[in-house]
Amino acid sequence: MGSIRTLQDFHETGRAIRAFCSHYYVCNHDAQLQLDLLAVRLGWSFDFYRGRDYLAGMLRCSLCGWRFPVFALGHANAPPGFAGSHGAGTVPLSQDQIIAMQRAREANNAGELPWVGVRKGGRKFGR
Repeated sequence: MGSIRTLQDFHETGRAIRAFCSHYYVCNHDAQLQLDLLAVRLGWSFDFYRGRDYLAGMLRCSLCGWRFPVFALGHANAPPGFAGSHGAGTVPLSQDQIIAMQRAREANNAGELPWVGVRKGGRKFGR
């Protein structure tokens, strides 16, 4: 099969569309969209990539009511893995690795003052 673009393509290949609330500092909700319900409203031939802005305008967070979610694509019924520079990867670290990382962090911060309430304006990023 070629590219996966339509709701029918997502359904046939076992892929999913996840919506994450974009009201980041207030809500942390995400949900897998039900493709069959989307197809009733948009049709199975709806092209996700061409119409994602339209789809985002239709959706509202069920917890906080915020509009225009952010989408992530993946496999159906699979929890989203970590991604980006802040993620640790999808494979859990061993206890020894976590302890080594904690000790390295403590050694790097040994000479620093606590940042809460010490410096005016708090700790600066990029130091």
